[in-house]
Amino acid sequence: MNSDSTPQVAIFIETSKTFGREILQGISTYSRTHGPWSIYIDEWGPQTSLPEWIKSWQGDGVIARVRSRQMAKRLAQLQVPVIDTLQQVPDLEMPAVYADDSLIAKLAFEHLHDRHLRQFAFVGVEKVHWSHRRRNAFAEIARDQGFPCEIYSPLSRRRFVESWNGGQDDLADWLEALPKPVGLFAAHDLRALCVLDACRRRNIAIPEQVAVVGVDNDDVFCDVVAPTLTSIAHQAKEIGYEAAALLDQMMRGNQSALTRRPIPPRILIPRRSTDIIAVEDPAIASALELIRRKACEKISVSMIASQVNLTRRSLERRFIKLVGKTPHQIISEERLRRARQLLIDTDFTLEQIALMAGFSSAAYLSVIIKENENCTPTEFRQRP
Repeated sequence: MNSDSTPQVAIFIETSKTFGREILQGISTYSRTHGPWSIYIDEWGPQTSLPEWIKSWQGDGVIARVRSRQMAKRLAQLQVPVIDTLQQVPDLEMPAVYADDSLIAKLAFEHLHDRHLRQFAFVGVEKVHWSHRRRNAFAEIARDQGFPCEIYSPLSRRRFVESWNGGQDDLADWLEALPKPVGLFAAHDLRALCVLDACRRRNIAIPEQVAVVGVDNDDVFCDVVAPTLTSIAHQAKEIGYEAAALLDQMMRGNQSALTRRPIPPRILIPRRSTDIIAVEDPAIASALELIRRKACEKISVSMIASQVNLTRRSLERRFIKLVGKTPHQIISEERLRRARQLLIDTDFTLEQIALMAGFSSAAYLSVIIKENENCTPTEFRQRP
């Protein structure tokens, strides 16, 4: 690339989903601050093919979600740097910035485990490498913790390939046979919606019998379904920004740059699909539910004990035995979760957030954020 010329960059990333659009926003931020770049982009969906004009395009670099070896081969023929943001093709020798699937699976497991679920399951997308990585990581974490994890494998099941209804009925039969209650991790939000539909077909209660976590946190999918879907939000803008930064380095001839970078997920957004506390002791289940609803108000361990007709000492002893934490620790965790969500979703001041999340002051909330996130509340809010 001539140092005096404007880089010509082609982008082949889905514009039909929130995840893809946020990657594009990250690329745009980089190109505005470090460019300018001349960007070639068009509407792009999961089944869109590379355009014919790419054969004669005289550009400098490409950022793409590479879906197949054939697509990778066509892009390699351009003889320009190409950055992948999907990692769908296993063992693809191409620079990449992508979502860290192992950490996504870990976040999903920890959330379901925190709901005190002890049976786990996974529903993925067949023949898709990133889904397999999430499946393997989730199952490995569960089994390392001593818990079973069932895997749905539709390709071995005849009805799945016959029709949509056949596939959904097959999934519903599999869900019906699972031990319950079960915490289920779906590879992405669209697959999670299939699980919700299959549960409805068999009158399987969500979240009481099956608690469901998806990935992508696409508002269109998560908030319009009933129950609303708990989902993991990516740092998609950072993926786009870092992909653009890596491409820029390579277009400038810097081949020593880090060429593979997994980006951790941003946060899990809890919604109704995992709104369950799976504890057999009715008093402790009631106490946990009370904490979930009232943690951000003026609540104390003594007040909770009184509500469930236990002494404070008995309540704390049962919590340690069944939950592994004290009631005070659970209250603190709920308050921190609420504060994190308010920092991300609102423009409220730190004083307002401290009050809404049940903290005594903004200064104390700031200390807690620093201890748990290794950054200030302002830095946490400004993360991509």
